[in-house]
Amino acid sequence: MKIDCRDLVCPEPVLNTKKSLELLDNNSKLNVLVNTNAAKENVIRFAKNAGHSVSDKITEDGLVSIVIVKSFTCEATKPNEDLLDKVLFLKGDRVGEGELGSMLIVGFLKSMLELSRLPKTILCVNKAVLLTTADDNSDIVGVLKIFETRGVEIFSCGVCLDFYRVSDSLKIGQVGDAYGAAEILLNSQGTITL
Repeated sequence: MKIDCRDLVCPEPVLNTKKSLELLDNNSKLNVLVNTNAAKENVIRFAKNAGHSVSDKITEDGLVSIVIVKSFTCEATKPNEDLLDKVLFLKGDRVGEGELGSMLIVGFLKSMLELSRLPKTILCVNKAVLLTTADDNSDIVGVLKIFETRGVEIFSCGVCLDFYRVSDSLKIGQVGDAYGAAEILLNSQGTITL
């Protein structure tokens, strides 16, 4: 089966992939055609997380062709005991207004790193994607890198990255999508929102 997900807005590429895979038998192939990096990353992550085999290539006309072989793998993974099944949902690049707000977000995240357990996931939407795309030498990138090295997954909304024209500047984490964010939020044991 082949589906064309070019120019579709998040989360449509993932949702169309999910629906198409549901129609296929095991070991069947699904070819998904996309034309943005965010769609590529989101479809690939979704398929891998669902246990399917995935490969991708650039076509002659510059599009991305993702081939998914529907299968199920049962890999037991040991949960990271240092992580709580909670989500830190960041909606802005500061807590409050102006320079003080920028200082507060850095201070809050630095303080969180001193706790014995961290949230399993950080989701960045709206202006919070400016945190994951900040200058390499900024305090916030250094702090978020520590979260990542401690096993915290960090996702930045692909639509938001595109909106602020910083898609090519992502320094920390991965490009996320609305379907993945909804799944993470609904399956966690709690959400902390800033």
